[in-house]
Amino acid sequence: MRRTAWEAVMWSVAESPYPVTVLEPDHRRAAELGIAADSWLGAVVAHSGGLLVDGRLRVFGSGFGSTPAVHAGPVEDGGFVVADTVRGDCFALVSDEAGRRAIHHLAPGLGWENLRLGYTNWLGAMLAGSLDER
Repeated sequence: MRRTAWEAVMWSVAESPYPVTVLEPDHRRAAELGIAADSWLGAVVAHSGGLLVDGRLRVFGSGFGSTPAVHAGPVEDGGFVVADTVRGDCFALVSDEAGRRAIHHLAPGLGWENLRLGYTNWLGAMLAGSLDER
């Protein structure tokens, strides 16, 4: 049997070496964002207000308290801000000219860097231990 996107996210959360808090979703806001729940991004938006990973990374969902929802942001080519860190890093999902979407990273004082990872691979890597690699 195939896992849903949310089941796959929750499996990665359960397997994470980091403590992960899943925030309560704002179903009204999730509906306003209109992101299909069959992708990891859509599942995080539909089923959570966000994920707090190891007290260092806020992965945005539908929003909860002081954690914002996925939102359009200060990305040079448009796109959606999907996460930030306590250090001030920002992660955004940006589409290129061909319509391929990839996560871009902005560290304080530096320019945007294309990580060449889709949202699913990026979030999977963050949950699996990549927070300690930067």
